[in-house]
Amino acid sequence: MSKIENPQNQELKNLIVAMVMVMLIIFVFNRFVAPEKGQVEVKKTETIAQIEKMVEQPVIIENVVQKKADPVVFKNEFVEAYFDPALGGVNNLALLKYKETLDEKSPNVSLFNDDYYSSVVWKSKDVNMPSKNAFWQLDEKSSTPEKKVFTFKNKDVQIVREVSLDDMYMITMKDTILNLKNEPIKVYQEGSLFRKLEKQPPVSTVHQGFVGYINDELIEEKYDADETIFSEKTKNGWFGITDKYWQSLIILDSQEPVYVSFGTPDKKNYTAEFETDNILIQPNEAASRTVRVFAGAKDIDVISAYQQALNINHLDLSIDFGWFRFLTQPFLHFLNMLYSLIGNMGVAILLFATLIRLALLPIATKSYESMAKMRKIQPKLKTIQGRFKNDPRRMQMEIANLYKREKINPASGCLPLLLQIPVFFALYKVLSISINMRQAPFFGWIQDLSMPDPATILNGFGYFDWSVPAFLNIGVWPILMGLTMYVQQKLSPAPNDKTQAKVMLFLPLIFTLMMASFASGLIIYWTWSNILSIAQQKYIMKKVGVD
Repeated sequence: MSKIENPQNQELKNLIVAMVMVMLIIFVFNRFVAPEKGQVEVKKTETIAQIEKMVEQPVIIENVVQKKADPVVFKNEFVEAYFDPALGGVNNLALLKYKETLDEKSPNVSLFNDDYYSSVVWKSKDVNMPSKNAFWQLDEKSSTPEKKVFTFKNKDVQIVREVSLDDMYMITMKDTILNLKNEPIKVYQEGSLFRKLEKQPPVSTVHQGFVGYINDELIEEKYDADETIFSEKTKNGWFGITDKYWQSLIILDSQEPVYVSFGTPDKKNYTAEFETDNILIQPNEAASRTVRVFAGAKDIDVISAYQQALNINHLDLSIDFGWFRFLTQPFLHFLNMLYSLIGNMGVAILLFATLIRLALLPIATKSYESMAKMRKIQPKLKTIQGRFKNDPRRMQMEIANLYKREKINPASGCLPLLLQIPVFFALYKVLSISINMRQAPFFGWIQDLSMPDPATILNGFGYFDWSVPAFLNIGVWPILMGLTMYVQQKLSPAPNDKTQAKVMLFLPLIFTLMMASFASGLIIYWTWSNILSIAQQKYIMKKVGVD
């Protein structure tokens, strides 16, 4: 016999099932249909309407966009860059105008790679923000060949990221972040340039490491500095990482103050970064920030054009002009102008040296005239030194009287030379920082003016193909430079002190050995400048009547 269920128990079960169904319906309605608590169904604000018009709404499943946007390639005549929307920056960038080596098959210079990249992200303590692995979506409808538009959306925020590359080296990223919550939120932005170096770059006269123009002050820190190198709050400027010929810089948005810092925890990983203050965004409102990243060659003409066009404060100081900037900067512009007219950097250097020599002609002439007169009275000086060698006081008195009779001021020959010292150092700096020197050919065996002369004594001046130790790398041009220095020294009056005179004889050899490893462009400049000086000295000596 089957068991007959009590009607009261059946009613109780039906009641429980009904209650469960009602609760389930209420939960589903509140979760997926009804507006959030405190939110009223009103007409969309103008901000939301603009955002939704700008981008196509992505499909959301558990706060994650279905389709991930792959890195997008930006390419122009100068760079090929891969922008990763999840990273918020460029993690691969090649400079199409520059090769790694002189080989035609050599790859282009790679500025950004896995160990060197840029990144700009949003963070918040109030809401969930996109992480490094967040799924962004490329909005094909809003994107153009010049500008790509990415979107990220979850239940709290929607971010629209517009990325563009100009005709040269500047990448612009504009972010618009919309608050989807029914309460205010605070967000902040972080941007960084990260670089990993397994070994330090070679020592150079050009600054390499961190650089920035912060609070109207140039900041330069080398790679070998300690952990937290620099940290300061600023409202404008720029900062980044610089090498001899290349650099990456973040150009700050001047509307809001940010914290800028340089750091290296282990002298292997280097970061130059900024962080904004908290930005308060009200419900259904949006905030925008624009960040520019310069990634390219340190070409003074290009950088000066950016400085003027975008009104970037002293962007030209990202190039290391040294102490004599007031000379170095115009010299560099002038040398580049000559190069653009002539087409050969080596010839431009020779013409540049000639024009500089002509500009300094009055100063140099006075110096050489004084030296010629000193050379003319050398026999009389030797006679006085022989007569009074046991009486130094009388000797000095007689020499002073001789200078007075011949109307010679020994110091007049030194002063003009002292005035030329800043010019020499400025020219040396110009030839060190000019990117047009890199892989620029001259004539014959000189195929790269930024490298030492490859035709050394031990390889038969280029005849034998074997490597030579650096300290024995004495090429043809350094030898020519040493010979011209020797001739120039012989034309100058010898020092009165015999020991000093012997030391001076070794100076051309010392300079030849010391400067053999310098860039051949600099050696060519110095050699030609010596030849011009010799010609000028010979002319003045003949004019004064000195053999």
